[in-house]
Parts: sequence; structure tokens; C-alpha cells
Amino acid sequence: MRFLSILALAAGASAGLLSRATGGTKCLKQGDVDVLVEAYKSMPTQWERSKADILANDGFFDYSDSINTVAGLPTGFPIFPNKAAFVARQNEAVRSSPLPAHVPELTVPSSLTTPLTIVEVGPWNCDQITVIWSTTFTKIPGGTPLPVRGITVLEATYMKEEHLFNIQNIKVEFNSLNFFKNTGVCSRTPPS
Repeated sequence: MRFLSILALAAGASAGLLSRATGGTKCLKQGDVDVLVEAYKSMPTQWERSKADILANDGFFDYSDSINTVAGLPTGFPIFPNKAAFVARQNEAVRSSPLPAHVPELTVPSSLTTPLTIVEVGPWNCDQITVIWSTTFTKIPGGTPLPVRGITVLEATYMKEEHLFNIQNIKVEFNSLNFFKNTGVCSRTPPS
């Protein structure tokens, strides 16, 4: 009996330490990571309006200097500063292009139809998940598909009312030179 009392006390102390170490918030578990990574993976190629539910309502942003570069925009700021902008663009991307609406002069594929392949998930911690992904495609008739490899950090936030995690922000960088080549924007190989 005494052993069980000590074990219960130790478990309670550990839970208290964990709660203090994480600011009293709930931490991601493997099941949460799997759900968020699968949702992220499907966003570029299988967007549906219901997918917006996995995004946090307050404070969401999508940051990518790679996308800003591909879009011909200055780097150093979120490509989508809030959920409304991201969702509006994703809804439009189903009909047009995967790049921001304010870049009409750039000819890009009508949509990225080749799914992302998740190469590696992790490391992840209480509220962030690192994902390495790749995709191979070409939009050039007779072109050679080149791999585009990227890394994404998903930051998650626990929604107490829904008892689940949402994506708070997306930070993604990728091989934009191969993206340019695959879309025909850049067709020359740099000199050796």
C-alpha cells in the first residue's frame, strides 16, 4: 500500500512538473502529429473547404520566403498573414494556380497535382512538428520532372473547446530553383 502511495505521489509530481514545463498547456502526442501532418500533406493537392477547420482561427499565418521568391515578391514576411487569406487562396487554387492571387504575371501550373511525399516527420515537441517532404512534377511538355524537396515546421495550438490541435502557423521552404524549372519559368542550367 505504501508503495502505491509513493507511486501516486511521484506520478502527481511528474504531471505537475510537465504542466509547469509546458506552461500548463496540452502537448502533442503521436496521434495528434499524424492528424496534423496528414492534413498538411493534403492541402496542396486535395484542398476542400472543410480542411480549413484544422487551421487556428486566431493568429494563423503561412510564412515562406520560397513562395515569395517564386511569386516574385519581397522576402521576409508571411505569404498569407491570416487564415482568411490562406483559405481564400486555397479555395481559388482549386480553380487556378497554387500561388498568391496578387501574382497574375507569373505563369504557373493550374494546380499542383502531384501529391507531396512525406520523407520524414520529426523531430517534434510539445507544439511544433518538423516535416521533410518532396514532390516531382513537370508542367513542360516533354520536360524532365525534377524533384522539389522542402521542409515545413507546423506550429500547433490546442483548442480546449474542440479537444484537438489546430495548425497555428505553417513555415515552409523548398528548392525554388527546381520549382521554377518544372514550371518552365527557368529553363537554363547555370554554367559549370
